[in-house]
Amino acid sequence: MTDAIVQKIMADVMAHAAFAPYATDPARTLDEAYRLQDALAEQLTACADRQAVAGWKIAANAPHLLEKFALEEPLSGRVFKSQTRQSPARLTAATFRQFAFEPEIAAIMKTDLEVSDGPADRQDVIAAIDRFVPAIELLDMRDIDMPSIDIADVVAQNISNEGAVIGGPGMAPQDLNPASLRTEVSVNGKVELQVTGAAPQDPIDAVIWLARHLTKRGLRLQAGQIVLCGTHCPIWYHGDPGEIVVTMTGLGEVSLSLG
Repeated sequence: MTDAIVQKIMADVMAHAAFAPYATDPARTLDEAYRLQDALAEQLTACADRQAVAGWKIAANAPHLLEKFALEEPLSGRVFKSQTRQSPARLTAATFRQFAFEPEIAAIMKTDLEVSDGPADRQDVIAAIDRFVPAIELLDMRDIDMPSIDIADVVAQNISNEGAVIGGPGMAPQDLNPASLRTEVSVNGKVELQVTGAAPQDPIDAVIWLARHLTKRGLRLQAGQIVLCGTHCPIWYHGDPGEIVVTMTGLGEVSLSLG
């Protein structure tokens, strides 16, 4: 049954079909959802559609989202190489069923990082990060009904990720002060959002959590991979053509054009 579910999810993801739940009764556990996501990633990379895993996304890591979804910890998904672009990027709206994006801080890893249970050596983690940069996570929400969805189904389908746009120039991890970092989002030249200190958690703590989470699953955060450390605003739906620019103080700019 698992193989059939994975094949169905893969077909829907690649076709940008309307989001469909796959949870059984009783609802699937998150452990089972991650096993489905792992199997999906194997299929996607095996057929060369997504190429290798370029990094990871962290979702629902703000306190209010953990409470909303009744989670004990954040969620993770993969970001694939073929869908990772450098700023400025150009995208076609028709590629997506329901395009959305999130402005985020991204960590660029310098070395592999494993973190086991127990206190993490923060200086070792900082040394493993090359820099933090501004990023835009790309999403295809596929008409998902978030208020009624089982979160396990979202995890199984890689949490709607369709890649990322990476900007710069970035900042050394020891120089980042997330409390004072100002994020600005402009759409077609109009400033639509200005927030300060909006990171859902300290980005270094986010990397620590992800490294520990992956280690528990027998995976590893690898040198050169990116870590999307969580959105600075609610999911931003945008279906029209235009230019999206995100600036973050000290980190620089990231932009994409949607045609």
